[in-house]
Amino acid sequence: MMRSAAKIALVLTSAYQIAIAAVTDEWCMERGFDPSNLSCDTCTLLEESTTLQSLQKKKNAASGGDPIDIFAECRACCQAYKVNPILRPDGGLRGKYKYALLTYNANSLESYGEIRDFIERDMDDILSFKGNHRFRAAKSEGGGGSGNDMMMMMMGMGGFGGPPKLMFFEKQKKGGWKEEDEGDAGEVIDLRGWKREDVKDMLLTLLPNA
Repeated sequence: MMRSAAKIALVLTSAYQIAIAAVTDEWCMERGFDPSNLSCDTCTLLEESTTLQSLQKKKNAASGGDPIDIFAECRACCQAYKVNPILRPDGGLRGKYKYALLTYNANSLESYGEIRDFIERDMDDILSFKGNHRFRAAKSEGGGGSGNDMMMMMMGMGGFGGPPKLMFFEKQKKGGWKEEDEGDAGEVIDLRGWKREDVKDMLLTLLPNA
């Protein structure tokens, strides 16, 4: 399955450019990264290693093929909401946000089967742990698709209404948070390509318990 939309992009470095159309778990595992447990803190630590930088430079110089960039590959596979227990023993991300809102377009939800399954199968689990006031899913009131939506649909990656989004908020709002409050969110995540288990894990991590 594809990872988050943050990974559906061109990852640029000064050494070379990796075109990642859709990073998969298998792609990451082949390179020694387990996306289910890899925190981006770990990638930062790798980037600071002068030994790794030197080894990579020597390997690329000796190789006649395409150069590698282990740091860009790590970033493509890591999860920002994961915490490296060695670097952050206090588990600093747990309960970082107080409220979350998942918005989706009913016309395009079938194109995002993992998110549809999350809504249908995992919502009750999240609500039982976090409480009805902490998290809810709402149908988007947005209209027809943009040119980008059309292109994504042609590529088999959804569209016509845009991908589901997950918004995190740090404080309460009278009447609850809504789709139009996206500008006030502490973090907005495009869920295109996300797996159901990852969405559930992220919510259980970032929201406080009821």
